[in-house]
Amino acid sequence: MNAPVTSAVGRLFDAAAAIICEVPVTSFEAQGPMMLENLCAGVGEVVELPLVDDNGVLRSDWQPLLEVIGDTKRSRNTRAETFHTSLATALLRQAMALRERQAVDQVGLCGGVFQNRVLAEQATALLRQQGFEVWLPSELPCNDAALSFGQAAEIAARGT
Repeated sequence: MNAPVTSAVGRLFDAAAAIICEVPVTSFEAQGPMMLENLCAGVGEVVELPLVDDNGVLRSDWQPLLEVIGDTKRSRNTRAETFHTSLATALLRQAMALRERQAVDQVGLCGGVFQNRVLAEQATALLRQQGFEVWLPSELPCNDAALSFGQAAEIAARGT
């Protein structure tokens, strides 16, 4: 209820922050996810997340992670590390599944969640260990600013 379906991983970070950091309301964009990132001191355990093919779109099922991040017998640090590591591992699993289908060997990491150092470093390391070439934004930020730049560039290319 009151939880629309979304493909935005940022909403997953918001939910994890609300559960782990007990942040039900925030004052600024990414406040909860920043708090969550700050709890990480190392690599966490991996909660394997089922990968589902939904009409050609690979989706990770996050349900198994909810039990772990909601387990208050574990420290907040441990839960935050597990969240980040599981997310990076799920990304790797998706890339590997796509490589089997399409012979993909390059992965571009974009979107505001890759402003998160812990996620970006873990995902990059895991992907490179499996032979992927990894690309991160260098001239523009990886958040919505670059998205809007790309939208403007597309419109300019159309000549409209």
